[in-house]
Amino acid sequence: MKKALSISFKVLRWFALILIILFILLLAFIEGFDRYISSEKGAMWLYKKVPHTNKKIKFTHSGIRYFEIGDAEKPPLLLIHGAPGSVFDWKGVAQNKNIYDHYRLLIPERPGYGGTKPRGAERSIKKQAERILEVLDGEAQEAVVMGHSYGGPIAVIMGAMKPEKISKVYGVSGQYDPDNEKIFKISHFINYKFFAYVLPRFIWVANVEKLTHPDALREIMPIYQNVKVPVTLIHGDADTLVPYENSPFVLEKLNGNAELITMEGKDHPVHMQEVDAMVDFIVPDE
Repeated sequence: MKKALSISFKVLRWFALILIILFILLLAFIEGFDRYISSEKGAMWLYKKVPHTNKKIKFTHSGIRYFEIGDAEKPPLLLIHGAPGSVFDWKGVAQNKNIYDHYRLLIPERPGYGGTKPRGAERSIKKQAERILEVLDGEAQEAVVMGHSYGGPIAVIMGAMKPEKISKVYGVSGQYDPDNEKIFKISHFINYKFFAYVLPRFIWVANVEKLTHPDALREIMPIYQNVKVPVTLIHGDADTLVPYENSPFVLEKLNGNAELITMEGKDHPVHMQEVDAMVDFIVPDE
């Protein structure tokens, strides 16, 4: 009996060790892939199937890295990812050939993500908006701005901060209400400095944002009433990550210059799952 228990214990110990090793390898692979697409070679590989030959990687003066795709004479469409996220988020939209008949894409990586520098997390939504607005420096035509998830409030307040640069804002599955945000228990567990050296960087950055996001949202609350450009909010009513009620919440604060489109039965990543619908929302009616 004791011998059988001893063998069982050894098997369990080896099984646990194998699981730990596999988990470590998985984290290493995720970090490696993120580092690869954070390089110029990796980013170009990620967008190799984009149906447009004019593709450039650029940096703003503060270090925001962004992809520019399309013809120079077209008005800009600025796409802002959530948390975690990268240029990968908008790959589907960038592969839709119809978008280039109307726009030139500008796809930045938010502070803390991808090839943007410095590499640390930026807790302030307002500061993120200020840095991403640098992408529009030198643009002669007004931009359409679309932000997903944590990129939603950034996109919306950009419409107050530089209305002369922006013609329209789309907030997709946006998190706006500081008192209606899902924070999982594991976020508190991995909020120790030790995990900054263990987890893939973009996961750590996203967790820092997650835990400080309610305060950051409260900071920008007064800015919503100053939004001067039209805003369209898009949200799936089956969103399991950002409660749908967030969009009606901010709709009331936008002084009537906004509309809400409800996507019935759709979950959080509608910008990737419903690419054709996203393009239809953005492309002007003929």
